[in-house]
Amino acid sequence: METNDVVYIDFEEALWLHFELMWSWDEIHIGVDRRDLIESGLARPKQTAYYEEADIVRQAASLCFGFIKNHPWRGGNKRTATYLMRFFLLRNGFEVEYDVDDMIEMVLAVESDKWKVDEIENWLRVRTKEI
Repeated sequence: METNDVVYIDFEEALWLHFELMWSWDEIHIGVDRRDLIESGLARPKQTAYYEEADIVRQAASLCFGFIKNHPWRGGNKRTATYLMRFFLLRNGFEVEYDVDDMIEMVLAVESDKWKVDEIENWLRVRTKEI
C-alpha cells in the first residue's frame, strides 16, 4: 500500500468532521478542548510516513492512536478518532470492513493501554481493502 500522493486531513476539515459526527449522534459535548492536541494528532501520519516510511495503514493506525490518547475534543474522542481514521483511509482509496463490536474492542484496548500503534496496524491490515 503505497504512500505516494497521500491526502492528509487538515485542522478545519477535522473540526468539520468532528462536528458532523457529533451532530449525527445528537451530542451536546462537542468542540475543541485543545487545538494543539488536534494538530498533534493530525501530524502523526505525516511524521510516521517520513520517519518510518510507513504505508497508509500504518499512518491511519498512528492517526487513530494519537486521537484516542490525546483527548483533544470536549466529547466523542474515541468516536472521532475512528471516524477520522476511516475518513483518512477512504479519502486515500481504502475502506475498513469491520464489525462494530470489534471496533469497540480495539478502541477500548487502546484506551486502556493494552494496545499501541502496532496492534491497531495489525487490526487494520486484515480489515482494510483498496477500493
